[in-house]
Amino acid sequence: MANTHTHTLIIHGWSDCSGSFVEMKKRLEENGVGTVDTILYADYESREDNITFNDVIDGLHSRLIEKELINTDGSKKFDLNIVIHSTGGLVVRHWLWRYYSDRIEECPVKRIVMLAPANFGSPLAHRGKSFLGRLVKGRWKIGDFLEVGRRLLDGLELASPYQWELAHRDLFSKEVSYYNKDQIQLTILTGIEDYSGVRGWVNKPGTDGTIVIAGSSIDSVKLKLDFSDPDTPCEWTETNTAHDFSFGVLAGLDHGTIVSEFEKERGRIIDLTTEALKIDTPEQFTAYQTKLRNITNTTYNAYAGRANNKYSRYQQFIVHAMDDHGAPVDDFTIEFYVYKANKEERNLVDDRKYFNRTEEDLSTRFHREMMCEVHTHSKDKSYRRLLVNLNNMNALIEKAKEELGEFVICMKIFVPSIDKGIYYDLDSLQNVVIYRSDGGDENTPSLFFDNTTTLIELEVDRRTSYVRISKDPK
Repeated sequence: MANTHTHTLIIHGWSDCSGSFVEMKKRLEENGVGTVDTILYADYESREDNITFNDVIDGLHSRLIEKELINTDGSKKFDLNIVIHSTGGLVVRHWLWRYYSDRIEECPVKRIVMLAPANFGSPLAHRGKSFLGRLVKGRWKIGDFLEVGRRLLDGLELASPYQWELAHRDLFSKEVSYYNKDQIQLTILTGIEDYSGVRGWVNKPGTDGTIVIAGSSIDSVKLKLDFSDPDTPCEWTETNTAHDFSFGVLAGLDHGTIVSEFEKERGRIIDLTTEALKIDTPEQFTAYQTKLRNITNTTYNAYAGRANNKYSRYQQFIVHAMDDHGAPVDDFTIEFYVYKANKEERNLVDDRKYFNRTEEDLSTRFHREMMCEVHTHSKDKSYRRLLVNLNNMNALIEKAKEELGEFVICMKIFVPSIDKGIYYDLDSLQNVVIYRSDGGDENTPSLFFDNTTTLIELEVDRRTSYVRISKDPK
């Protein structure tokens, strides 16, 4: 049982409020998670155009102090559980990083349950900023007519700089993540169904109708491709969070019904959420992780063979391009190629080694699979999101092995000149090997992981002919 002094905080998502979670609180009370006085709601005005994630977490921290749920210095007064939906995942991650990343021993949070969190974005966010989105979701108050929370949606949009920076702060910045069985026990639950009926027009591959299933997980690695330094072109950065949180994908639920199931007296989400909030020991959490992995495998097995791979496992990639000074590169093209493995040299593949017909055909198919779902961030075009259907990709990998034997997948970037005197070093933009079918170095992660987000940072060398030094005047 959870500590009798434990408080539980419910945090909603974008365009929502605590009124949607009354039944959730009721079910948590009935299941012994807390009382009417210890299960609390946190509301924030998500459709105010000027509000930012900084504002939300600053206000959250202040209200926790005012309500005497934490001490004035932010240190623990009670154990705190948090249940979030959707955008609330970014809110709580940001809050934890901002106020506790350097003093995690004083953090009050013991358990977090994220229901369909948008940890790595939502394909609906940029639609919410459109005129249609403003008509459907915008506020109708005098003085803030049609406001939709534009700044929050910028951060919620796929491939946002905000998500990139937050991941570097709370997932990549520490040798040991605080999301683990001994500190903050994190559970992520999401459905697999699209929206039905009239809402179905917003459905996108690999989503629960609103969030990307692969992007709900915090399981992530980073690949840095330095095209400005051919001696060290490829470097992996691996998080320590990848295997120490609980993740479950549930059949029959979408982004809305994962919450509305709390209107029933019993249900899987009610039971799984209650169980997560009552875990007392690291051993219990490890057993719970195994339980959710089995549920996830059962979900995908149940949907196997359905038409159009609608219920495939997916992987999300976020690509960020910058120059050797760290400035963003907005205009770039990436391409993927396949070569026989024996053409590899120093982690590079020389462009002068021409394709044969099989390599050319497979390269076209791999490139199409990698680029079939691309989103460029609306505010910063140096960030792009790719979504890859791993069922299709795994079948293609087997096809390539059959036709080529061992092979490599390479990535190349092309960046056009800015003008006649400012350009990029195209000679250095060679094909860099990012995947080896034989597994390659045992210390290098594979490129493909289901239900994950991989960050790819591309660095290119920007040059200019507008600067000269001469003994003669110009």
